[in-house]
Amino acid sequence: MNQTELSQAISAGVDAVGFVVEIDDSRHRLSADEAAFLIKNVPIFTKSVAVIAPRDVNEAVKLARRTGADILQIHGSLNAVDMAELKGRVHQKLVAAVAAGTESKAVQSFAGSADAILLDTLAGGKLGGTGAVHDWNHSAEITRYLQAANIPVILAGGLRPENVAEAIRTVKPYAVDVSSGTETAGKKDPEKILSFVREVRQCPQ
Repeated sequence: MNQTELSQAISAGVDAVGFVVEIDDSRHRLSADEAAFLIKNVPIFTKSVAVIAPRDVNEAVKLARRTGADILQIHGSLNAVDMAELKGRVHQKLVAAVAAGTESKAVQSFAGSADAILLDTLAGGKLGGTGAVHDWNHSAEITRYLQAANIPVILAGGLRPENVAEAIRTVKPYAVDVSSGTETAGKKDPEKILSFVREVRQCPQ
């Protein structure tokens, strides 16, 4: 994410913008300072999300403070106990990224610590950033299970303008998350961003 891409996303009317912070194997990687600079330019009614993969709770707290993001999207090794500790140490809302194939009861272990669950595709040992679609029917089952416990679900994984409406109809998530699905040749494509947002907005609530 750079300033141009941020402006394109804001102009398209997105609800939130994500910044990949200090995740070394991501081509979208930003330093905490770079993310903080961009986050200061996010309008007040748009949420900023720091996507992080901390080694431990202390690192997560450090990144939360340095970036100043509204929301932390947690990938990696933090378990439900760690998330509960983190929740008590930061003011940000917490989103736990979970592999879409995870059993519903295992996902629910994050209830009370995570403010939402992000279901993403696990491919090649990597969770997220793969551009791969997972089984939406299974994700729909998890979503129903979690929504019954008042846990919002964010759907990710291979979403793009051509399939996001079907994904929403099938899974009925609280929100959707997109990255590579709005890119052309590795760069954010303003037309694809607009098309994606349009498809989402046209779906029945």
